[in-house]
Amino acid sequence: MTPTDVQMLLASASYYTSAIDGDPGPKTMAAVAVTERNAAADSTSWSKARRLIAAGQRILNAQGFEAGLVDGYAGHNTAEALTAWRSARAGASAAVERVASPHQPDAASIPTQAECSTYYGQPGTDEIRNQLVYVTLPFDLRIDWALDQTTRRIRVHAKAAASLERALLAVFDHYGSDDMRDLGIDRFAGSYVERRMRGGASWSMHSYGCAVDFYAAPNALRLRCPHALFCGAAYKPLLDIMQANEWLPALRLWGADAMHFQRARM
Repeated sequence: MTPTDVQMLLASASYYTSAIDGDPGPKTMAAVAVTERNAAADSTSWSKARRLIAAGQRILNAQGFEAGLVDGYAGHNTAEALTAWRSARAGASAAVERVASPHQPDAASIPTQAECSTYYGQPGTDEIRNQLVYVTLPFDLRIDWALDQTTRRIRVHAKAAASLERALLAVFDHYGSDDMRDLGIDRFAGSYVERRMRGGASWSMHSYGCAVDFYAAPNALRLRCPHALFCGAAYKPLLDIMQANEWLPALRLWGADAMHFQRARM
């Protein structure tokens, strides 16, 4: 998200009426401050760059484009929300085609996407929120959009937790911390969040607590092989291990969105 993007977002919400010039000067920052006051936000002590992105995230969320947590970091949720916002302004569709691969992974022990509401619960309600747990790992994962921050905990549905823990421990046993870091496999890009599928009306698999993302930028939602990083030979063991533990790679489900793994079939 560039300063120009933020100025356009601010202008769309009538907070900013000056030139869209990409220069976040006093008028732009005054508009940013308005969004902070309106949200009673504690972001005024953040860096200028983070304050700008946070203002853009607030406007995207307010206009229904689901940028996610307002944290001032432009991760993949923010990027996709911005893509949807730009597309809507241009009268274009941001829909993402998810056509099932003809060679689906064999995983009859887990639900299909259509069965997730019965199996996991209804997104947006306490039926799922009350079943969320943390998988705690014995190694660090870097936060993909803020690499100076780490976590050892991933929040998912209780019915998906044990299999995710087994999968990630097996990934760690195979690669080790150095190779995981060198390959970017340790870059955690998100798990549970309540939102709709990008470019669609159905609930995202993340809303059921049965999806997790890693290393978003080179494995983005719209990238397919051979362009996505996880299509490379070094990542085949990652895909194999996750699949063997019931966490199916989107690459093998619909051929894109390589960052994404889910405990649900198509």
